[in-house]
Amino acid sequence: MKLINLSIFIIACVFSTMTHARDYDNVSCGISPPHPLTAAYGPLDYTNVDHHKDMPIVLGAHFRKGVRRLEAGANVSGNLRYTLMTIPNYHPALYAASQYAQQKKLKGSYTAECFFKRAIYFQPRDATSRMLFAMHYQATKRPEQALTQYLGALRISPKAAELNYNYGLFLFEQGQFKRAKKAADIAYSKGYPLQGLKNKLQSHKASLQTPKQ
Repeated sequence: MKLINLSIFIIACVFSTMTHARDYDNVSCGISPPHPLTAAYGPLDYTNVDHHKDMPIVLGAHFRKGVRRLEAGANVSGNLRYTLMTIPNYHPALYAASQYAQQKKLKGSYTAECFFKRAIYFQPRDATSRMLFAMHYQATKRPEQALTQYLGALRISPKAAELNYNYGLFLFEQGQFKRAKKAADIAYSKGYPLQGLKNKLQSHKASLQTPKQ
């Protein structure tokens, strides 16, 4: 079975190389409702543990350390493209695509926004993909779109610690301090370890209590 999977994967890689120069439609993002996404190998669902056994062959070839670190010479665009075509909601690659797109344009590929849209279309119940999309919009100064994605994620997983932590940071950035405190309370009640949001809220509270000169 592993030999068969390897053969399929090699064929898929060759096909991917042959189609490297194709134009990617960043309007539709390759999404054609109600039809499912397709891939030469996969597509695999990162939130489905039954699919994890088939992922190492993809990640070992296309999401190596150099790609994760966005290193020059690692063919970042091509390897992120193949990874996210095969595992559309692979969270580390989605985050890497966002980081890379903030530095330079993804070449011969969909945009980072398209990859997020494809991930959500592929697995609508994946709250983490929506959270990462919100963070991407937040980092690229599009707060209205970020809020939409945060709220979508919260509808799926309202008590998730990391989601509420990042949502709290977003609300703090928007000056909505009371709502940020509520999100922080949820995150920390679930044991979220990072203290950045807590420190921001404490600093803000202290600044309000400091007498004006």
